[in-house]
Amino acid sequence: MTDLNCLLAGLARLLVPVLLLIFWRKRTGARILPALAAFLVCLPVFTIAGLIRTGFAHGDLLSFCVKQGLLYGIFEEGSKFLAMRYLLTSYDNRRDAVSYGIGHGAFESFSGGIACINLIGTGKAAPDILPVNLFTAIEGEAFAIALTVLIFYGIQTGRTKLMLPIAIFLHFISNATTTLYSFSTPIVVIKSTILTAGICYAAYRCFVKLRGES
Repeated sequence: MTDLNCLLAGLARLLVPVLLLIFWRKRTGARILPALAAFLVCLPVFTIAGLIRTGFAHGDLLSFCVKQGLLYGIFEEGSKFLAMRYLLTSYDNRRDAVSYGIGHGAFESFSGGIACINLIGTGKAAPDILPVNLFTAIEGEAFAIALTVLIFYGIQTGRTKLMLPIAIFLHFISNATTTLYSFSTPIVVIKSTILTAGICYAAYRCFVKLRGES
């Protein structure tokens, strides 16, 4: 049963972004390229950030969480801004921002899915691997999309100096607290649900305001 749960958890992480992108494409006619571009941009971004992270000392847990949160907040949200502002200049519709967010979240979900599948036959998987990873796949996509929309809103309205730091700060808070409380899944689930729900609401408001702009 554990091996089956590993497989299902892995499939959930791999398929949720794909199914979401297909739904978004059919529902809105959004373009696919921003999602593919985001996935490719994440490869060097996460590689470099990961190399930097290996140099962080683990002795002080709080200090490690703060440094890691800032590192990934700056690298991930900064790369979104640079890609949407300077690389995907012709993809200036608000629907494209959601596609980019889906692609960004897909990269993180992909690595998680492979990790789950690699646990098959090892006996090392946690009993709750399936529900935890299903939640992570859904919440992770919502989080990535919402922050992407906030950054896109800043680009389109000339408020990048406000929206980009906000996105980095929110990412920092989420990453740092998740790492700090990783020993307690219920706390992480509650925290992530509340934080992501709030960010999604703010992103929805920005998305609606962009109706006349893109």
